Amino acid sequence: MPPEPALFNEHINGLYKEHQLWLYGWLCRKMQNQHDAADLTQDTFVKIMLHYADYYYQEPRALLTTIAKSLMSNHYRRKRIEMAYLSTLTEEQKRATIPLEQHILLIETLSELYEIIENMPQRQKQVFILSQLQGLGYDVIARQLDISVSTIKRDLTKAMAICFMAME
Repeated sequence: MPPEPALFNEHINGLYKEHQLWLYGWLCRKMQNQHDAADLTQDTFVKIMLHYADYYYQEPRALLTTIAKSLMSNHYRRKRIEMAYLSTLTEEQKRATIPLEQHILLIETLSELYEIIENMPQRQKQVFILSQLQGLGYDVIARQLDISVSTIKRDLTKAMAICFMAME
């Protein structure tokens, strides 16, 4: 049963007042970027409010650190995807022809797709990457992974279903 709203607000406010500066400092040292550290500090407390509302914490800094590390990992993964995407655009000299809004949308979509692929079962992930991202045919994938073509088709169908369900 969730705590009373007034108690919850008091608890979250206390948690924020007591640990916000510490978490911000910790993230500044880890990220060496005050702006990103400030964003991730706020995101950490928002995540606590949204997902951990029913809990009172005996070790709040451990929870804050765990959530912040996860958010930091996602942040750096997104930056790597963004840099790879921008590098590809530079190489192909297409950057000037695509509006900024589309760049942002593409980066967000690539980040979501990366997360979806990372959470797939290992063989489905391999089949999906070899087929959809590397453009290999079923026969080549079957030989490379030493599995049947029907297994490739089944795994690819499941992987595509996971992608479509996640994008809805």
